[in-house]
Amino acid sequence: MNIKQTKEVIRVMQAFVDGKEVLLKRTPNVTADDPYWNWGDDTEMYRIKSIAKLRPWTADEVPLGAWIKSKHDNSKSLILEVDKIGQIWVNSGPISREAALENHEHSTDKGVTWLPCGVMEEGK
Repeated sequence: MNIKQTKEVIRVMQAFVDGKEVLLKRTPNVTADDPYWNWGDDTEMYRIKSIAKLRPWTADEVPLGAWIKSKHDNSKSLILEVDKIGQIWVNSGPISREAALENHEHSTDKGVTWLPCGVMEEGK
């Protein structure tokens, strides 16, 4: 096992010690609850389960022309544009992308489906 492989083994084992979920790579979605750490020549036998995280849209990802509604009062507005500083402009005024993520949902199918105002990213 070379230094790079050893570092990866340590990273996975430390994640297990820290309480993160470790999965067997060869059997998708099988948790290694009590791993026996038989790495042999295969440093990719285990992996740390990814944790998805929702982040705000970038200015380029804002779906212009979509509907946006408040989670608090269900008021709806049309997304008109994104300005130079990245604020989302709707018919009722500007909304920051962070506020959109936290307080609003959006629909690109005229209100049939409402989704978060952000992008789901896989984390490590």
